[in-house]
Amino acid sequence: MGDGPLASRPDSLIAGRFLVWREGQRATPQGYRLWLDTRPDTPLPALEHIPPQVLTYLKLFYLAQHVPRPYAYLTPEQTGLSTPVLLLDGAPIGTDLIHQTASFPGDVEAMLLPPIAKAWANGSAMQQLNWLRQIAALWPALAEHQVASTLLNLEDLRVDGALLRLTTLAIDQTCPPLSALGNRWRELVNTAQPTVQPYLQWLVKALSQGLITAAAHLNQELEGAIQTLAQGLLVTIDWAADTDQGPTRDRNEDACYPEQISRQQRLVGSAIEVDAPPLLLVCDGIGGHEQGSVASQTAIKLLRQELEPLVQQPQLPPAAVAQRLKQAIILANDAISARNNDEHRSARARMGTTVVLALVHFPYVAIAHIGDSRAYRISAHTCYQITVDDDVASREAQLGYALYSEAVQLPSGGALIQALGISESDFLYPSVQHLLLDDPAILLLCSDGLSDYDRVEALAPHLVAPLVTASGPLGARVTELMQQANRLNGHDNVTVGLMRFTPQSVPLAALPADSLLITGAAPAAAPAGSPGLTLPPQPPPPTQLVAPVTAAASSPPRSSFAWLPFLGGMAVVLAILGTVGWVVNRRQPLPIAFQPLAVDLPLTAAAGQALHGAALAATADIPVGSFWQADNGASLGIAGGPLRLQSQPQSIPDPLDTAAVATGSILRVVSRQTTADNTSWVRLQICSIPSGTSLDQLPQESDQMPPAGAIVPDLNQQILAPGDDGWADIRQLYTAAAFLGLVPPAQAGLCAS
Repeated sequence: MGDGPLASRPDSLIAGRFLVWREGQRATPQGYRLWLDTRPDTPLPALEHIPPQVLTYLKLFYLAQHVPRPYAYLTPEQTGLSTPVLLLDGAPIGTDLIHQTASFPGDVEAMLLPPIAKAWANGSAMQQLNWLRQIAALWPALAEHQVASTLLNLEDLRVDGALLRLTTLAIDQTCPPLSALGNRWRELVNTAQPTVQPYLQWLVKALSQGLITAAAHLNQELEGAIQTLAQGLLVTIDWAADTDQGPTRDRNEDACYPEQISRQQRLVGSAIEVDAPPLLLVCDGIGGHEQGSVASQTAIKLLRQELEPLVQQPQLPPAAVAQRLKQAIILANDAISARNNDEHRSARARMGTTVVLALVHFPYVAIAHIGDSRAYRISAHTCYQITVDDDVASREAQLGYALYSEAVQLPSGGALIQALGISESDFLYPSVQHLLLDDPAILLLCSDGLSDYDRVEALAPHLVAPLVTASGPLGARVTELMQQANRLNGHDNVTVGLMRFTPQSVPLAALPADSLLITGAAPAAAPAGSPGLTLPPQPPPPTQLVAPVTAAASSPPRSSFAWLPFLGGMAVVLAILGTVGWVVNRRQPLPIAFQPLAVDLPLTAAAGQALHGAALAATADIPVGSFWQADNGASLGIAGGPLRLQSQPQSIPDPLDTAAVATGSILRVVSRQTTADNTSWVRLQICSIPSGTSLDQLPQESDQMPPAGAIVPDLNQQILAPGDDGWADIRQLYTAAAFLGLVPPAQAGLCAS
């Protein structure tokens, strides 16, 4: 093994902070090591260039249910090892609490989840079909990025109940055909449950003989099998939600449904007659002056009206449910946006709200969201965030500009890029995904009053995971989670919803050894909103950019690692719980060839070179003529330094050739350019500046020291005046300015004509 990552011995400290985890009796499979970050509150040095093997993970960032995200990339110079090390967060790792007593909460033991081949024989018939369906749903996305071979390595496919998770990504040496899945699945069919074995034997034969040649066709076949088998499925569903103002806010702008009520339904197949539809809604209002509350309450009311009837229509396919969910979200957005327009609200004065919801449509639960309110799937041994925040940090990561762990530290990393009511529905992109109900697990939905500082990951093993195998109402635990959020965070309103799924073992009718597609169905097109697969929101068209919505000034960064103790003596336990999820991949992936995005924009590049996909996407997102306001991170309570413009778009500018933009200045995008080094630039014109030209909106007393880490402005430097222009790297614009949807003539200044 040489002196690479696998040669690092347990209890070794790497790069001064990463402790090689001692797995005890649970041997880690060949090729992986678990490392523990002992200094999670200290940001890692930012990567100057994203290595090609890391970019693949970032491009699949939206598949949070299945694909781990890069946490750090360590060079041999940093580790003393012979090869680079890629650390992955959100890897398929489970935890057990051991040595628990009445006075001691227990130690943590970590282990990789079992591979599909090992778990297969013990999985239910529904779970076996669902594991294969998730592979089929992932195939197009992984094939596009030349990592479809990952799905052929059964050791890299891990299972957590009904959920499939990938350990790592394997680079394709050659593009594998879809029939390769049939050859690999053949070894699983021999131990399949009797009710599905004849059908799977037919399916494998159809794949091998070329009767099924498209992943969409395969996905629809398996979806038909699941819908047919689910006619006899029996599941008990419990759910509850509540909201609290919090200790530091003078009003509550969050909203939820149901509120202060615990409910339960027992669902049997398609015969669903319910008094209370299994629906959870969580909204976090934006706008202040009580308008955030208006927006969140409006969204709750309209979404209930649109979605509750869906539960009574169990025959709707998942793609149709996804479409109805998106339509309901758009309806709520239009209502809030219309009120904003009627009241002549513009830019940050517009009220809005985030939303995350869970709706049961047998045999799935659909999860949809807009903004940064989150959904987590929690099992007896795992806790995963399954939604991706609609914020600047997530966009930076998915565009390949930075690791998420780096981007979230940016001054505007937590600024939202979409929320209900902020922009027109043409520029709204809800995310929808589906989870199988035949899965003992709990969904936790919450606003950032709980999720900030990674509190969910810290609290879930102690307060939520034990509920998976328990019974009784969930309301008391919802209240306890809100109390802990107020004690550990306390900076914001807090809203929590829980939904528990308890499937019962019942005899199921065997599936036939034949296709279960509806006669005449056309399998050519991939189904939108395929169960278990989150489709990435498409970037806005070049005519308009989704308006960033900045969090309140008192909000903390979206993700922080400075955990407080949960209970007396538990700080070490929580630190372990929060930092154990990183896996080292022994294999060194090969470079990925990026394909430029197809957009109708005249973009330039070096002669004979294709534009970098991330640079092209980002340039397409910044429309010429759009207005921005210099922010410097002040809206987040963080001093991030002023936006600076230079006379020419060059990566290493002459310090004497740059000038600062005063905080609050209104800017207009005049043109765009991508230079030969694939850096995207925008030319900005100063339209107007505020009456005060300070570079810092938070003035300090003369004898007061600036906060730690603050960037102190040089008041002697040149400040750009209205009419001046210059170039800025697109990434600096994202982090030091905020998009403005509507700009009054007074603010537009010299750019009004």
